[in-house]
Order: sequence, then C-alpha cells, then structure tokens
Amino acid sequence: MSLTASSQSSPSPSPFAAGEQAGGLFSTPADAEGRVPLQSPARRRMLRLAALTLAAPAWAAAQSGNAPTVSEVHELRGTVRVNGEPVTRKTRFKPGDQIVTGNDGYLVFTHGDDAFMLRSRSELVIGPRDDDAQRMGLFNLATGALGAVFRRKSGFRRVKTHFATIGIRGTGVYVETRGDGTYFCTCWGATDIQANDNPRDREQIESRNHTPRLISAQAVDGTRFKPAPFETHTDQEMDILEKCVGRRSPILAPDWFER
Repeated sequence: MSLTASSQSSPSPSPFAAGEQAGGLFSTPADAEGRVPLQSPARRRMLRLAALTLAAPAWAAAQSGNAPTVSEVHELRGTVRVNGEPVTRKTRFKPGDQIVTGNDGYLVFTHGDDAFMLRSRSELVIGPRDDDAQRMGLFNLATGALGAVFRRKSGFRRVKTHFATIGIRGTGVYVETRGDGTYFCTCWGATDIQANDNPRDREQIESRNHTPRLISAQAVDGTRFKPAPFETHTDQEMDILEKCVGRRSPILAPDWFER
C-alpha cells in the first residue's frame, strides 16, 4: 500500500463519517445521557482501538531494537542486597548496581540472554556495555564467587577482578576470589585474560570442557596465570544457568556447540 499523498485537490473524507457509514466507531447511538452501552459493538471497537494505541509505542520499540532488556530473579536465598536495599523476587537489576550477598546469601538472575549466579559473601558491581548503556557489559567481582553464561554472538563482555580482566564472547565462566589470587575457569567458549598491571601478560583460551587458571597475586616468571584443577563448581550448576535463558550447557548437551 502506497503512503504517497494523492495529487487530487478534493478533500479526504472524514474517518469518523466513514466509520458511521460502515457501522464504525460511532455507529451505535448513545443513550439519553450521552453514554454508549457497555456491551455495544461501538464500545468494543473503542476499547480495541485504545488497546492498539497504547501498545503501539512498545511494539515499535521492540521492532527497532530499543526495547528495554528484561532482568529477572530466578533463585534467592538468605541475605542479598542491591545498592543497600534487600533484593526481592521483583528486583530488576541494571548497569550501575552493586549486589552484595551475606554469609547465607545466594542469587541466580538473568539479564536478557545472559544468566548469573552469585554465591555467599560476594560483592559484584555491574557496569554497562561499551555500545549500549542499558545492557550489562562489565562485571567487577570485588570478592566472592560468580558463575555466568553469555549468549553467543551477542557482543563483548568483561569480568574484572583485582588482578586481571577477562574478555568474554558467548562463554560460560566461573570466577572465585581467593587469598592467593583469583580462580577463573573458561567452562566453554573463548576468553582473553589480561593482567591489570601488565597488558603484555595475557592469555587467550578456547575451551570445550573447563580450562581453569589460577590468577596469582604475584607474577611468577613474568606471568600471573598458571593451570589449575577443575573445582568448586559443577556442570549441573552451569547447566541450570543456561536453562534459565532457554539453552543447555554444551558440555552436557554437545549439540549446543553447533548452535
């Protein structure tokens, strides 16, 4: 259907008049006090029109890619706070938030197509993506343990600890702060680990089944990174995170490596 204006000079008919002629919006007469009957066809048409009008901005935003990213709490136990306030099932996390779990705290939440697990005694500060201030892109783990899964081909993310920053693309990772440094596991996917105090001290990892590293507090032989055992997290935990966003762990369901 063309939206080009007609070159004819005759005026367009009133849409209200057309509606009346075709049994439209105002075709049902009002009562003596000017009210339209509740169950009349006219009222039903008015309600449908109002609903479409209200829905249009949200629909347009979704079609243009500007719809807000949805955050949801999936599991909540013990003491968990965001920006000093108690987290509830209705809490919606966003960039700029500081999440702290107590000694008995545990949290699983999603943000868009990504899912996160915070263990007890953790502190996580969330920053925005470089290309989209409304989406999470930087996860600064000051203390505690974080498990996370990120959708493939969905942009660049970073996890930052005291000793290193990890670049992430479509990956499952587990991070845990310790007295002797940071334990970091590339459960699957690709990561790029770089020491915060030495940009030349870096390691690129591609994994299909858990490639852990201990990021030491002090560099040894010019690097902070050394191989570590697979520990303190499980395939089942990472699979639960993937299920929160409608996927499966490619370790337990290998066909997901190809999706």
